[in-house]
Amino acid sequence: MLKYVLKRLIWMIPIVLGVAILVFIMMTFCPGKPEEIILGPSATETELAAKRLELGLDDPIVLRLGRYMSDVFIHFDLGKSWLTNVDITSSIKERLPRTLMLTITTLLISVGIGIPLGVIAAIKQNKWQDSLCMVLALIGVAIPNFWLALLLVLQFSVKLNWLPALGIGTGLAGIKYYILPAISGSTGGLASCARQTRSAMLDVIRADYITTARSKGVPERDVIMKHALKNSLIPIITVMGTMFGHFLGGAMIIETIFAIPGMGTYIIGAVNSRDYPIVQGGSIFLAITFSFCMLIVDLLYALVDPRIKAQYASGRKKRKVKANA
Repeated sequence: MLKYVLKRLIWMIPIVLGVAILVFIMMTFCPGKPEEIILGPSATETELAAKRLELGLDDPIVLRLGRYMSDVFIHFDLGKSWLTNVDITSSIKERLPRTLMLTITTLLISVGIGIPLGVIAAIKQNKWQDSLCMVLALIGVAIPNFWLALLLVLQFSVKLNWLPALGIGTGLAGIKYYILPAISGSTGGLASCARQTRSAMLDVIRADYITTARSKGVPERDVIMKHALKNSLIPIITVMGTMFGHFLGGAMIIETIFAIPGMGTYIIGAVNSRDYPIVQGGSIFLAITFSFCMLIVDLLYALVDPRIKAQYASGRKKRKVKANA
């Protein structure tokens, strides 16, 4: 198992390097000149040329890419913002926990509601409960997150004044600031989780061991929860990992609507101002975060599926037998 984890960690290296190179090239060919945005429209040609020289924008792209990769992956220096001259690493450390808080909360809502809906739809197949759950899932997929966010703000913040509409709080009181953003961002994931759970449960419920458990008099609740649902978790876990990446990227829109100072607003603001180092550093951190998430997903496979554990165990036994021989 340790060898598998190390192998996955090694595979993260080319992924992160690829993301860094891709984002660097994309930002290089974006329209607009960073020196003009930094200095403003009143800057002279001499000042613009001096700023380009200071930022190294006159160098060939290959040289700039090599210098950037060396700074980031050898010296572990993401640089400073071109506009504010603030260290990017410290800014990301301050903002990333807020984005992760929003992402994890959104994921928990999607899973906490989506899985029960999928289970109910599966055990009540072709009945009104099944139709109702799938209609709710279809509505969840169809509703745009930004539109729902605006409706929630109007209803619960403006009219009822129950929840804050913008910003973040501190301590336990700050949790309420994440309620509306998490709900508005969870609809699509909730629907996907419900549909995947239903599909996986229907495949398992028809299996022979489910029929055998029922014939032995096992209570229906135990049949569903301990046998059917447990053996349906592999595809559900896969969807959860994909949803985490989707929510991590979708947090940019939600954070902008609710004015949450997380990675989303940080990167979007940098894109608008052509602050390339922020965009590149933020993308690298998000890629690393998502890679670790997928590593956790792979480890969960081994936790819920004994066959995967058996493969690792059998591999170790074979190596021991060869060594003794």
